[in-house]
Amino acid sequence: MSIFSREFSTREKVLLLVLVLIIIAALYYLFIFQPVTNRTKSAESSAADLETQLVALDTKVAQIQRMQKSVEEYADNGHIISIMPSYNAGKQELVFLNSTLAASEDYYVGFTNITRKGNQIRREFSLKFTVENYEEAENILNILEHSDLRCLISDFSVKPVEKDFSVEDGEVEASCVATFYETMFGGVADAELPEDSSENKEEVIGTYEYEPGSLAK
Repeated sequence: MSIFSREFSTREKVLLLVLVLIIIAALYYLFIFQPVTNRTKSAESSAADLETQLVALDTKVAQIQRMQKSVEEYADNGHIISIMPSYNAGKQELVFLNSTLAASEDYYVGFTNITRKGNQIRREFSLKFTVENYEEAENILNILEHSDLRCLISDFSVKPVEKDFSVEDGEVEASCVATFYETMFGGVADAELPEDSSENKEEVIGTYEYEPGSLAK
């Protein structure tokens, strides 16, 4: 006799009902509750990540706005706004020096060392050149200091080529120490890049000398 041909007792009916409810609950948990819970947790995690990114972006925007305001104030005070090119801008700087010194009768450029502190690169060099008069020497220095490339000059000196003349009377020989500034933002590290001196390390990258007309090569 088949078990389904007889009438179930009340106890059996209760047990079957409980079993059906358990199966329905398990199916609900596996196919509805758990996936929805997982998606909710994933959405909450994504929302938290987005909020963190938004906070970081807001901070960056605020920094950029402060920097822009500082630059505008700097320019409003009559200062020259220059840029720091990305490392390595050595060739660009050499071409600029060559064009600037083209009018001089004789010149010498010696790059002494390259230093790095954080994201800032300093490319120091010594400069000596001969021009027809003091005014031309001043003009070359003004071009260097007021160029788009950030270049700071120190230890400037000038003397007449002929000992019997003053600096106002004829050819003069000018010399100075100068520094080009670059940044690692957008730059690509190479074998010439020195170690970061912010970690109490500083590397000297030799001495490079250039003859007139050779800087653009």
